[in-house]
Amino acid sequence: MKARLARALLRLFSALPFRIAQGGGALLGWLHWPLPTQARQTSAANLARCYPQLETRARRRLVRDSLVEMGRTFAESAWLWRRSGPQVMALVREVRGRECLVEARRAGRGVLLATPHIGSWELAGAACGQEVPLTVMFRPPRVEGLGQVLLAARTRLGMQPVPTDVGGIRALHRALQHGEGIGLLPDQRPQAGHAVDAAFFGHSVPTMTLLSRFARRHQAPVIIVVMERLPRGRGFRLHYWRAEDAVADPDLAVAAGAVNREVERAIALAPAQYMWSYRRFRRRK
Repeated sequence: MKARLARALLRLFSALPFRIAQGGGALLGWLHWPLPTQARQTSAANLARCYPQLETRARRRLVRDSLVEMGRTFAESAWLWRRSGPQVMALVREVRGRECLVEARRAGRGVLLATPHIGSWELAGAACGQEVPLTVMFRPPRVEGLGQVLLAARTRLGMQPVPTDVGGIRALHRALQHGEGIGLLPDQRPQAGHAVDAAFFGHSVPTMTLLSRFARRHQAPVIIVVMERLPRGRGFRLHYWRAEDAVADPDLAVAAGAVNREVERAIALAPAQYMWSYRRFRRRK
């Protein structure tokens, strides 16, 4: 039932003009707010951990706003998946820091583009795919039938999806060896054996080591990419910045701490646009 509803909403949002689709997504998130869903409960718990200094009313408002932004992300993604590169890039109204990506590419060692779960990370990937040949890892979503749509969309938007297995890891290495780009989600919960614990908003959480291992092995620069959503459907502001050198530290715990600091810096741009419903603080088994 949930899968059928999700597919129906995706088809609806993909057919609407962008601003209407985004507004519909916001309404969906707003309707989600009063319900005792897992997304609301997880968001509230995560925000209580990360912003204990906020008054209760302000934190509740941030939970509500994050659910609204989550609805916008859902609707935007459906819209983006059915459009071409030029169509989606027309939504980017401002770009900050692009010179650091140009400089990184000039070094010729490939570049790691790290996009946290904030704003429109789908559009961030598309933007990077317009700048550099980009290989990304792809895990089919749980919604039946959506995998092929998403795979085709990312390919059309300039990305080369590879599976989340040993073959995919090899493809990422090859891309960097050829001076190309790879895209990673630095705040994604890592699989067992690919994580160390590091501080995130003052709490120890499992943190991926894959990004740091790639950066160190290939001596490739790490660029943080954030697609910040502008208010009232006005489009997006794209941010690039060079991550601190410590993300490639030989000590993986030090490197993971640096990765989390970069994610915190990204969140500071627009806290409500972060996916607080992501179960980042769940312990590894």
